[in-house]
Amino acid sequence: MTLGKNSTLLVAITGGLIVAVILIIGMIWMGRSASQSTVKAVRSVSLLYLNELAGRRKQVVEDTLNNNIATIKVATNLMEEDDLKNLEHLQAFQTRMKKLFKLEKFAFVDTKGLIYTSLGMQTDIDKYEFNHKTISGPEISIKNVKNEDRKAVIAVPVDIPFNGERFTTCFMEMDMHEMLAGVSMTSQDENVTFNNIYSAEGYALSNLVLGGNATEYNLFEAMNHAEFDKGYSLEKMMQDFTERENGVVSFTYEGQEETLCYIPIAGTDWMLTYLIQENVIRDKIIGVNKKLIRDSAMLSILNALVLLGIFMYIMGQNKENTRLLLAKETSEAELRGKQAELGERIVLQEKLIQQSHALSDALTAAEEANKAKTIFLSNMSHEIRTPMNAIIGLDNIALNDPEATPKIKDYLTKIRDSAHHLLDLINDILDMSRIESGRMTLKNEEFSFSDLIKNINTLFSGQSQEKGVDYQCHINGHIDDYYIGDNMKLRQVLINILGNAVKFTPSGGKVDVEVERIACLDDKSTLRFMIKDTGIGMSKDFLPHIFDAFAQEDSSTTNKYGSSGLGLAITKNIVELMNGNIQVESEKGKGTTFIVTVTLMNSKLSKTEDEDIKINPQEMSVLIVDDDEIAGQHAKLVLENIGIASDFVNSGKEAIEMVKLRQARRLPYNLILVDWKMPEIDGVETARQIRAIVGNDSAIIILTAYRWDDVLEDALKAGIDSFLAKPLFASAFMEELQGALKKKRSMSKNNVQKADLKGRRILLAEDVEINAEIMVMVLETREMEVDLAKNGKIAVEMFESHPEGYYDAILMDMRMPEMDGLTATRTIRAMNRADSKEIPIIALTANAFDEDVQRSMQAGLNAHLSKPVEPDALYETLESLIKA
Repeated sequence: MTLGKNSTLLVAITGGLIVAVILIIGMIWMGRSASQSTVKAVRSVSLLYLNELAGRRKQVVEDTLNNNIATIKVATNLMEEDDLKNLEHLQAFQTRMKKLFKLEKFAFVDTKGLIYTSLGMQTDIDKYEFNHKTISGPEISIKNVKNEDRKAVIAVPVDIPFNGERFTTCFMEMDMHEMLAGVSMTSQDENVTFNNIYSAEGYALSNLVLGGNATEYNLFEAMNHAEFDKGYSLEKMMQDFTERENGVVSFTYEGQEETLCYIPIAGTDWMLTYLIQENVIRDKIIGVNKKLIRDSAMLSILNALVLLGIFMYIMGQNKENTRLLLAKETSEAELRGKQAELGERIVLQEKLIQQSHALSDALTAAEEANKAKTIFLSNMSHEIRTPMNAIIGLDNIALNDPEATPKIKDYLTKIRDSAHHLLDLINDILDMSRIESGRMTLKNEEFSFSDLIKNINTLFSGQSQEKGVDYQCHINGHIDDYYIGDNMKLRQVLINILGNAVKFTPSGGKVDVEVERIACLDDKSTLRFMIKDTGIGMSKDFLPHIFDAFAQEDSSTTNKYGSSGLGLAITKNIVELMNGNIQVESEKGKGTTFIVTVTLMNSKLSKTEDEDIKINPQEMSVLIVDDDEIAGQHAKLVLENIGIASDFVNSGKEAIEMVKLRQARRLPYNLILVDWKMPEIDGVETARQIRAIVGNDSAIIILTAYRWDDVLEDALKAGIDSFLAKPLFASAFMEELQGALKKKRSMSKNNVQKADLKGRRILLAEDVEINAEIMVMVLETREMEVDLAKNGKIAVEMFESHPEGYYDAILMDMRMPEMDGLTATRTIRAMNRADSKEIPIIALTANAFDEDVQRSMQAGLNAHLSKPVEPDALYETLESLIKA
């Protein structure tokens, strides 16, 4: 037995050592193979890296040269007639240009080769490479290319008369290092890569030759001492420099393995180069590989020891498993006796689980069925409303067509009445769906109770008169003009009950309404509405079922009077949601009495305080946003019929742009009607972005055929003031508009703080003297202090020269010499100071087109006032934009 144990241990140790040796040898072989691959990889990566770096740096150098060419052109364009009056004026102009653009020399050459500089005239034209007689486009060259004091020369052709002669060339001269000051030409990656610019003859223009490793001043002379790799030669490199071809060359110089990539710079005979020292990179990678081999060897030894330990553990576990197997067989005999009892318990438990699952499934199915019904009713409501919206809209448009005959108008009127009846049925079904799903919600808003009663009386007195029914409404005792609650829901309750009263009362009958306040406590009032009619009445047996959904005492009444059977069920639920009570008394053939009691919160608003909310249609401006062309045109027509002008756009994106333009002109819309379901940007997101632009200046109402309960919370957060169901009707629109404007007025009173203009310091940029004088007088009328800048450039300098917060606002004319208003605004907004981003900048301009306003907004202006500017409009704009 001992011999067997020793043999097993020996086999385990030997096997572990063999595995370790195999792993170590394998890692060493892989490391050497990786080192050999490194050399090839370094070369490939170097070429890719150099090409990428050279291409980017070439673009930067070319952009710098093009900017300098543009500088000369800008300088010559700034020359005026007075600058060519005589030599003294010319030299003064050249001195200004040198100072403005930081040039060493800014000169002109005439047809005889005479050079005119700010310090005098020169005759050394032969020192420059450009030909002043034949130059036809911008030329870039180097002066003193073989000396350290080399200069970059950029020349452009001109045709300028001066003192009987003509200038044919304008050129600038600056130190090569100064010209490349904005271009990083320093070494990269810890002196592994170097970039330089060489002339076609190989002279270095920026840095030392070969990154400072060479003592020669010429690249080609230095490369004479290099050993080129196979496939590369100095002759090929020199040929590429001469023919301005891209290229790469690998070589060894002073023991360093290097690769040089070169690429021509457009518009010059220069070559931009990138040099990389490959051996530095390769040595680092080989060092990493060696460390990897050492770590791998240690890991292999550790793996062998772990394998040995696992092998010994498995042998021990085998012995333990044998012992446990015997114990298991012994215990199994004892367990068999209990299996029968456990089996019976399991069967009983499974039956209980199945019953529980069946009950759970039934409950889930019921919940899903109820949810599916709600979704179905909501979807059907929308699907029916959408074509109904088109039908009513087109019907309304057609009714207003002057060419429609009386017969056609009669047909259209019947279509409209039928559509409205169908719409009422849909509304009842949708309300019942909301109630059953628990999603019916109440608003708590201030509303005019007197207007509510007046509208109800107007509606039903007309219907009663047409039917020959006597309609009376009485107010008993004191009733306040305003209460806080859900105006629309209370209106719906009264319309449902009064609608039935008028419907079921024959000609010659009476309908009486009595309203009184029966209690007032803790800022709340309890109101009672008693509605009596002398109609057909109901039997006492049916009264307990009157508020059941779809309940009808006599099915023949449905056909005779038309009803969904949901009106009173909806009414009872609304009243209960309002913590109210509804009672009914009726006798067959003698009439019916409904008593509705609701509690509303008292309002401190009086009728006299609300008189300024009266809407003047001629002063209203409305924006309609709807992707449905028919719905949009219908809404536009409804508004036109009540005298309100409106704009119509098909998408949220267009609406946002329209609002930006109006806001910039300080002419915001009074109201914005937004469809909910639109592609790209829906109504809620459109409203959110518009509210961020207009603040509280405009009311926003969502117009939709859907249930707005689903987005109520998101809509309120987005700044929406109210909702309207499609299709749009004038009466409902005016009621919602009045409520929305009242809400806006309340918010404005609480939130808007106007700045006091007295003592404010204004920077005015205006080049026309008379306009400037007038504007200064307008501003000083309100005791503001004004600093005048005669153009945009001076305005920028004045703003920059004063401390932060010195100016409260800037009034910027758009068309000015030297620097226009848009450029000046962009320059100020780009400054690195806190007030440059926040100071209000207001455009004062005769450019009044939408494109002009858009350009102003894009440049960073806060408002766009068209000339002539009304003083009140200017004061109001300053008060709203300056921080209070």
